[in-house]
Amino acid sequence: MSLANPKPLLLIADDELLNILLLERVFSNDYRVLTAANGPAALEIIAREPVDCALIDIMMPGLTGLQVLEKIRETPETADLPVILVSALSDRQDVVRGLKMGANDYVTKPFELEVLSARVQTQLKLKQLQDQRKQVIEELRSAQEMKDRLLRIASHDLKSPLANISMIKYLLRETVADNSQAQELLDILDTTTDHMLNVVRDFLETAAIQSGEVDLQLTHMPLDEVVLEVCDQYQLITERKNISLELGELNGYIVGDRARISQVLDNLVSNALKYSPPGSTVYIWTETRGSFVRVCVADQGPGIAPEERPRLFTEFGRTSNRPTGGESSTGLGLWIVKHLVTLHGGQVGVDSAPGGGSIFWIELPLAEDSFQTHEMALSS
Repeated sequence: MSLANPKPLLLIADDELLNILLLERVFSNDYRVLTAANGPAALEIIAREPVDCALIDIMMPGLTGLQVLEKIRETPETADLPVILVSALSDRQDVVRGLKMGANDYVTKPFELEVLSARVQTQLKLKQLQDQRKQVIEELRSAQEMKDRLLRIASHDLKSPLANISMIKYLLRETVADNSQAQELLDILDTTTDHMLNVVRDFLETAAIQSGEVDLQLTHMPLDEVVLEVCDQYQLITERKNISLELGELNGYIVGDRARISQVLDNLVSNALKYSPPGSTVYIWTETRGSFVRVCVADQGPGIAPEERPRLFTEFGRTSNRPTGGESSTGLGLWIVKHLVTLHGGQVGVDSAPGGGSIFWIELPLAEDSFQTHEMALSS
């Protein structure tokens, strides 16, 4: 429907002049009407004009109404155009074919004008609703793209200043090595910049996952190496919080993106340490379960209340538990874990630990099954 002319545009395609004149007279008061005496002329008008509904006679010479309908449905720009077929009472089989090909409705000759008018109005109302729905979807898509673009720009612009701050604080530590008060302030700065870097990383990762831009670089790797590398990064934090980080049996070879698997394990270990009280233990081990290997991270924190478990692994999902060392959280870590593990053909979960606490786990396909499972995950 044109914004300049609020009347819907109706196309009448029929090779019989009397039918065209009759239908023009019926619809000209409420609609703008264009007419075509054959199939090619009808397709030319549809390609040129913003037609809102088409009445097409089945039995036209040269290009039949069914052939016109087929070309309309094959063209992306007109695929949703409401088409009402016009047929004689003897054209029942053609009507059935037309409906299967995507015709919206049909009328028979001789015309019942009130019925015909009502059917045209119905198709136009349905098209109006569909157009409104498309507009809303497009506006939401544009808003999402704008949000993602601004998020990337803002996050990227924050990374460089934060990197500069980190370098400056490193140099300052040497300069004020004998000043305990300055060292305490730098410790606070350490915590703040680390938090900001985590926020930037999480938001960038979220934008990449939502836009489907996560590209996995698959390699063959032993899990014990990846776990040890991740745990080495938390030596200072475990000492500061007086938490013991213990490793059990670590077995299993997988095929995956080493950086992404490290990110997953880093999130799980960080989460366990964040909610563990001083003097407690975080324990990590693996279990072989058929063609999968499960990596478990157990803590001795407060555990997860049953009614709060559905919030886990959701975007911005938080529980009532609070970090024991004043750490902050974006609520995105476990959501990122779930999506990265799913991309590897695995799954995630959480169990209650005996004696209190939680066991967060991920399951990944063992190396011999990893490639096949990964392909299935990408295609689902």
